[in-house]
Amino acid sequence: MTAQPTTRRPAAPPPPGAPPGPGAAVRWGALVVVTAVLLAAWQILPSGTQGDGSSVPKLDDVLKALGPSGEWGEYLKALRTTLGEAFFGLLIGFVAGVVLGVLLGESRILRQGFYPYALALQALPPIALAPIFVIWFGLGMTSKIGLVAAATLFPILVSTMAGVAETDRGRIEMARAFGASKAQIRLKIVFPGLVVPIFSGLEISVVLSFLAAIAGELISANAGVGVILQVYQRDFRLAEEFAVLMILVVVGLALALLVRLARHFVLERMPNE
Repeated sequence: MTAQPTTRRPAAPPPPGAPPGPGAAVRWGALVVVTAVLLAAWQILPSGTQGDGSSVPKLDDVLKALGPSGEWGEYLKALRTTLGEAFFGLLIGFVAGVVLGVLLGESRILRQGFYPYALALQALPPIALAPIFVIWFGLGMTSKIGLVAAATLFPILVSTMAGVAETDRGRIEMARAFGASKAQIRLKIVFPGLVVPIFSGLEISVVLSFLAAIAGELISANAGVGVILQVYQRDFRLAEEFAVLMILVVVGLALALLVRLARHFVLERMPNE
């Protein structure tokens, strides 16, 4: 006797007007609970005295350093310097990564030959490259901007190359058959398909730009977040040091959110095929 195949009917969609599922509420609730537990543990667990360098500062000490009496003048001055280095370096790395990614991605031989090296160079930590860039470009902002450009180049380059490689070859051949030029093919077919890969690489590069700028400042600089972190560490001012780290976390999250909003904005305004 032959068993009859069974087919599963897809689940019926929820009726119009039905309340949304608990997914978002559960996620936000879990985030709030975990955050509250971590902050409570931070306040309770450390032991020792502030200034002896033997403990993590208590949460209330860090909050005081972030309050109105905190050294916000120093924080913001250092942050402006680091953000400037990160911005200009990221701009150079972004433009170079997209241009090289398109050019290398269009050639199968160049793509296959260069891709492994791009992945390997992407894995190099910025702190390891910082002394080299100081030797090449000196102690000023140029070395930090160059370091940021090198660190942010490869994630964008790799993602752009992959996006070009995944472009529909059938559409390209059809466009060529109708007499489309290389520039028209790039503009109408290749570039629209690169929006998601480029923004994926940009999300990584935005975070790397900040890390690379601070890494360069830790090696040699007279201004920036890396400099005040070293000063606070040297003087065992742990509350101020952790306050700066918390500011960095907030800035990093804000930058990542900004990139996601930009991607959503661009995708929403792209014409449907």
